[in-house]
Amino acid sequence: EKSQCFIKQYGSMDVKSELTGDLLGKLDGRRTRGETIADNGGLNTAYRAYRDYVHGEVETTKYTKEAGEKMFWIRFGQSLCEKDSDARLQFLLTSRYPPNRHRLIGAVQNSVDFAKAFNCPVDSPMNPTKKCVLW
Repeated sequence: EKSQCFIKQYGSMDVKSELTGDLLGKLDGRRTRGETIADNGGLNTAYRAYRDYVHGEVETTKYTKEAGEKMFWIRFGQSLCEKDSDARLQFLLTSRYPPNRHRLIGAVQNSVDFAKAFNCPVDSPMNPTKKCVLW
């Protein structure tokens, strides 16, 4: 089943203190499955909408296309940027919502388009060979 890929991917993620770097636990991939699938699907849909808009409405040069692609991903990252206390991270370990850091990393790891925009080498942390795709 395709959702098993998300369970395994997110379930292997360590949650560490943003203050000390100490390991607080591992994400529960089963518990967060619904949210992580929604994050991945939503990101892919948003990227396709962005790409369709840019290609349909705006005359772009190679420079503006490349900069625009990168800005899409940077803005996505900014939308999930936060500093979490250890108490909040401990709470999120028992929640269906993973910490935003893990939501961001997991979703972009599964995106071929992200890796292409930033020239991430194959098998690097942000461009693993195995990607989880539901649709």
